[in-house]
Amino acid sequence: MPDSPRLARFRGTLLGLAIGDALGAPLEGLSSQQIRAHYQQVTDFVDGARAWKKKPFRWRLPGLYTDDTQQALAIADVLLQTQHADLARLAEIYVGMATPDLGYAGAHRGVGKSFRKVLDDLKRGVCPSLTGQPSAGIGAAMRIAPVALYFADRPDAIFDAVLSISLMTHRDVRSLAGAFAVAYGVRRLLELKPERPEAAFLFRLAADVAKAEDRIAAECGDRVNSLDEHKRSMSSAIAHVENVLDLPRDRALQAILEEANRHGPENGVRRPTQGFPPACIPTCLYLLLTSESLEEAIIEIVNMGGDADSTGAILGSFVGALYGVEAIPPRWLAALQNRDAIDNRARAIELKSVEGMLIPELISREFELSARENANRQFLLSHPPYGGDLGANKFL
Repeated sequence: MPDSPRLARFRGTLLGLAIGDALGAPLEGLSSQQIRAHYQQVTDFVDGARAWKKKPFRWRLPGLYTDDTQQALAIADVLLQTQHADLARLAEIYVGMATPDLGYAGAHRGVGKSFRKVLDDLKRGVCPSLTGQPSAGIGAAMRIAPVALYFADRPDAIFDAVLSISLMTHRDVRSLAGAFAVAYGVRRLLELKPERPEAAFLFRLAADVAKAEDRIAAECGDRVNSLDEHKRSMSSAIAHVENVLDLPRDRALQAILEEANRHGPENGVRRPTQGFPPACIPTCLYLLLTSESLEEAIIEIVNMGGDADSTGAILGSFVGALYGVEAIPPRWLAALQNRDAIDNRARAIELKSVEGMLIPELISREFELSARENANRQFLLSHPPYGGDLGANKFL
């Protein structure tokens, strides 16, 4: 029996998120020029060893996602288990995945310094509502799509869930508004016809985000950073995308980059896919509105490099919500690690029930997957052309 259109889009959202993350993971930190030099063009899962020969900690098991998807799955489980954004339960999962710490935050894959600080605070018993960090990063946005799915029929519930989950790790208004941009973007795309959106989509989404920015300031202004200077940064950056839709690709991306730098990044933004919400989220939206297919959009974003896993995850959730699971190339689905567990969570969210669903316990499964990735890394280190004088223990 074929999926209902709604179920196909729920599945497309979560699977698209994971696939974009896994495709981009080995390319994170590379420039588009470096990617072309090493791979010409990445269209399937790679391990990253070719580009990161002397940095094995950056090698990835092909088809395995990183912390972007791990945290999305954690959010999905919390919603399915508790029917709301239960921060105590989410903290238990995050800490459980970090314990024991085997030298790289336990089972967490690819987490940055900011999230490590959150983990440290949670381990010390700090209340999850007080662990948010001041950086204006993309972490709150990359993982948030399950909230849009779970509350697709209750849009009034999206705000509280997104805000509480996001404040757990981020306090900057640009990060929080970025999470709302993704959540509201996914919800709106679920309702559109499966074709390229019109520019009006941008204005509606920018209005959604502007309202969220106002509520953030009104309801928790004492806990949020950058409100005086950047309260409207995210909604403005989204609306600006309409101005570049008819420009050639290179000029459009340069204009998005220039607009992002107007919104106060700490060290300046050099790439439109850098993990700064007013840069990478508008870039994702631009490709959503100018690409012909799900496959084209995801391939283009990950080959731009920068924060390739997070931009891949965000755009993957957007195009998955719009086009549905049928638009995902079968080769990507076949090679995605832990695919059935991701897929069944999407099915469970659509049904609001896990009954009859085979969903492995998240923490133990993620330790298993991380061990599999480490074994793959050790294998590569012991075989030409990557073995020999590279000491495995030095890098892992």
